[in-house]
Amino acid sequence: MNDTSQSLPASFQSSMTYRRQLAVVISLALVLLTASSTVFLSRGVDRQLADVSNTYELLQESDHTLLLVTNMETSQRGYLLTLQSSYLDLYRAASLSIDESLKRLAEMTRGNPSQETRVREIETLTARKQAEVKQTIGLAIDGKQVKALEEIRSDQGKVLMDRLRETVRDFRDEEDRRLIKRNETINRTRNWLTIAALAALASAVMLACLLFNRVQRYVRQLSEGQSALLSENVLLEQRVRERTAELENARALAERERERVEVLLQDSNHRIGNSLATVSSLLGLQLRQATNEDARRVLIAARDRVQTISTAHRRLRLGEDMETVRADEFLKAVIDDMRVSLVPGDRINFETGFAPLSLNARDVTTIGIILGELVTNAIKHAFPDNRGGTVSVTFDRGEDGIMALTVADDGIGQGNRKNPRNSKHQGLGMLVIEQLCVQFGDAPHYDSGGDTGTRAVVRFPSLDVRD
Repeated sequence: MNDTSQSLPASFQSSMTYRRQLAVVISLALVLLTASSTVFLSRGVDRQLADVSNTYELLQESDHTLLLVTNMETSQRGYLLTLQSSYLDLYRAASLSIDESLKRLAEMTRGNPSQETRVREIETLTARKQAEVKQTIGLAIDGKQVKALEEIRSDQGKVLMDRLRETVRDFRDEEDRRLIKRNETINRTRNWLTIAALAALASAVMLACLLFNRVQRYVRQLSEGQSALLSENVLLEQRVRERTAELENARALAERERERVEVLLQDSNHRIGNSLATVSSLLGLQLRQATNEDARRVLIAARDRVQTISTAHRRLRLGEDMETVRADEFLKAVIDDMRVSLVPGDRINFETGFAPLSLNARDVTTIGIILGELVTNAIKHAFPDNRGGTVSVTFDRGEDGIMALTVADDGIGQGNRKNPRNSKHQGLGMLVIEQLCVQFGDAPHYDSGGDTGTRAVVRFPSLDVRD
C-alpha cells in the first residue's frame, strides 16, 4: 500500500489530499448548519410551549375570578338567610381576592386588544356585582333584611352573573382558539425539526464515510495504547467501586432522613389532634358552667365539631410518598373513634364499607370531617330518647364511576324530627357540610323514607383518586 502511494505522482497525491480536505470541510459545514437550524427550531418550540403554558394559566385565572364572584354571591345569600358573621368573613375574603385576580388577568392579557376588552368588561361586571352585594349586606347589617332579600330575589343579580359567565366563556373560547393555532404551529415546527434532523444525519453519514480512511490510520496507534488503557481501566474500576460505596452511604443517610421526616410529620399530626382535643375538653368545661340553653347548644356543637377534626388529625397516617393516605383505613378509624366518644355502649350499631383507595391527605381529611358531621347529625336527630338502631356508612364508586360517601340510618324519618334537614333554617353542621362539598364540585343529597330512615349521599366529581 505504501509502495503504491509512493509510486503515484506528487501532483496527483496533492490533488487527492485537497479534495479530501474540501469534502471534510463541506460535510462539517452541513452538520453545523443543520445543528444550528435544529437549535433555532427547538427554541421556537420552547417559546411556543411557554405560550401554551401561559394560556393554560390564563384559563385557570379566569375560572378563579368567576369562582371568587360566585363565592361572594353565595356568601351574600348565606348571610342574608342566616345573619351569621362567618358568611361576612367569606364575603370579605372573596372581595379582597377579586381585585388581585382581576389585576393578574389584566397583566396576562396585556398586548392582546380583544382579550383586554373582555377583561375590562369582566372588571365592569364584577364591580357592579360587588356594589350590589355590598348594598344588600349593608341593608341586612342595618336591620333591613326583608328589603335586602327582595333585592337579591330580583332578576338584576342573575342577569349580571349570566353576563359575567358569558363574558368569561367568550374569553375562554378566544384563548382556546389561540391555543389551537399554537398547537398547529408547534406541529409544523416539529416537522421542520424532523427534516433538519434527517439532514444532519445525512451530513454526519457523509462525514463518517470521509473520515473512515483516517480512522484506519489510528488503529495501529490504538492497539499500541491498549496496554495503557488496561491499566487506566483498573484505576477506573477502583474509583467506580469507591464512588458506589459513597452513593450507598448517601442513600442510607437519605433513607434515615426520610424516616425521620415521616416520624416528625406523624408526630405533628398527632400533636395537632391532641391540641384540638384539649380545645374540645375546654369547651366541655365551659359547657358545664353555661346556663343559657342557646349558649349550651352552641358550645355542644362547637365541641363535637372540634372533636371530629381532632379525630381526623390524630388518625391521619401518611403513605410512603408522604402525600397520600389510605382512605379505607382512615375512615374506619374515624368511625371507631366516634363510636367510642358519641355512642357509649351498644345502643347504635355501625356498618361500614370503604373502598381500598389512596387519596391526597388534605382531601381525605376534608372527607373525614364531612363524615363526622353526617354521622353526628344521624346520631343526634335519628335516635332521640336513647333509641337504638343502625348507621350504615359507605365510601365507594357509584354507578357513574364517581366516588360517593353515603350515610344511612334506620331511625325516625325527617318528618318526625324537631329540626328536619330540609328545613329552611339549616343548622351550622349542614352549612359546614355544604361548604366543604363545594370544594369537590357537588352538594349533599338527602333521601328520606318518610317516617323511618334517612339517607345522605355526597358525591365527589373532582376528587383525585389514586388506586
